[in-house]
Amino acid sequence: MASGDPTARAAARPSLTSPIELGADVSIATAAYGNAKVTAVCLEAILSAATGSYELILVDDCSPDKGEIRALFTAAKSRHANTKIFGFQQNLEYSGSVNAVLSHAAGQWIFFISNDVFVTPSYLHAVLNVAQSQAQLGILRGTSNFVDNGLASHNVQPQRSIASLPELNEFGAQRLTTEGYAWQPDPFLVGDAFLVTRAVVDRIGSFDPRFFGYFADLDYGVRTTIAGFQLALVPGAFAFHQRDANFAWLPEELRQQKLNRRWARVYENWARFKLKYDLPVSLEFPPVKDIPWEQLAKRSFDAQRDYSAPGDYSRFLL
Repeated sequence: MASGDPTARAAARPSLTSPIELGADVSIATAAYGNAKVTAVCLEAILSAATGSYELILVDDCSPDKGEIRALFTAAKSRHANTKIFGFQQNLEYSGSVNAVLSHAAGQWIFFISNDVFVTPSYLHAVLNVAQSQAQLGILRGTSNFVDNGLASHNVQPQRSIASLPELNEFGAQRLTTEGYAWQPDPFLVGDAFLVTRAVVDRIGSFDPRFFGYFADLDYGVRTTIAGFQLALVPGAFAFHQRDANFAWLPEELRQQKLNRRWARVYENWARFKLKYDLPVSLEFPPVKDIPWEQLAKRSFDAQRDYSAPGDYSRFLL
């Protein structure tokens, strides 16, 4: 584990609950397929956590909501001038949304925040601080109340319920004050909220398009590692995850259809993942933490095989 001096670094900021000023070298992105109510909280969390000339990228993944997400994103652009909005004409899933971000982000430091994750000033500050001070780190993430990886190091439960963004900001600040700016190696990437550096994008490109929806983030983490970078967890950075929010907002019939599609795609992409990384085709889908990540990371980097060229999503710009 590497660590920083929490006292010295915290003293550099008068308040870890105040908005952090970010320049145009930072991009922050989120994407939504409907669920305007929760997406609005995600956006408010970003806009109240950061100020300055940073780039904001918003992706409407063909939301089935009669324009609610589109209107929400347009309102956000009126509050933050340096904003790009993409509007897909068909649902391209998580992987397509992230690829639009990776392909068009201008920043040297690119945050992707799922629309059911609420960030804090201290989260942005801590992750960015560690990323900028450790050149070998290519992808970084923080902790949350729910991370779908089965790792205790990532899943942190607040001792009391959090009912508002100010309360979340206070908890995040307390967490960073306690944990400081330490970081630890992350065995694999679960991409609900993470920062990727420009150096990684230049080296390996974007998500592999053969993974539609699921396993694209896991694959990207492996490629980042074999390209010579490290994945990192910053325990002092906390963001709140509204678990199952992107299913709960749907009526029961549509919710069940989405769940069925999800698991069909998980198993389809698991088969593709096994073929790509020469895992036994008979290997059943284990808990993600039990996939042999150390073994996969030992592959040598092959630019022709491991680079996925960013795409041109400019036709979707609004």
